[in-house]
Amino acid sequence: MQFLSSDRVLAARLEKAEAANGFELARLAVEAIPDAAFESLAGGTAIFAGVGSPMTHALGIGMSGRVPQEEMERLEAFYRERGSPCLMDLCPMADDSVLAFVQNRSYRIIEFNNVLARRIEPDETFERSSSLHLASTDEKLQWSRVVSQGFAEYVPVTESQVNSMAAMCRDIQCWIARESEPVGGAAMSIQDGAALFFGDAVLTAARRKGWQSLLIRERLA
Repeated sequence: MQFLSSDRVLAARLEKAEAANGFELARLAVEAIPDAAFESLAGGTAIFAGVGSPMTHALGIGMSGRVPQEEMERLEAFYRERGSPCLMDLCPMADDSVLAFVQNRSYRIIEFNNVLARRIEPDETFERSSSLHLASTDEKLQWSRVVSQGFAEYVPVTESQVNSMAAMCRDIQCWIARESEPVGGAAMSIQDGAALFFGDAVLTAARRKGWQSLLIRERLA
């Protein structure tokens, strides 16, 4: 298999898809989380789902061309007014105006993330597993609970967190992995021909058994 780095066109497409998915999740989060908010800013989407929430960040910033300083300051104000740091998932291929802005402010890099992408050819087939199934509307709470527990590991998961995630993902395709009981799950959203895989989590006791690979192949199928 040949591995290639992304060009700006592909990077912009992937970032746009991430921002669109974030927008949809945030729209539903507003119904489930009292203080949640979202806004289209700087070419992407700014999401607030509570201070410290993994959903609280900006996506797709600076992938549609130059961003005026005033727009970046609006982005900062969106988070400052809600008592949150201004967190951005920033693509290295974002417009130079965004890079110059963050370099001239007191931003710092917290982590690097790689996004893996591939085409699906028309004649490809993928092995499927009878241990996975698409969660029905009535199973979204069950899916949300096992995924939340998979991410939290040793930290108790609250019913509020479970209910919020289930509400946000009610229109998303979600899979449950099951032995005798649910052991993990994952989600997928399709945005303009790009299928985004996210929300992958497996309970600690069920790890190293191949569940992640099965969940990936199932969504490819």
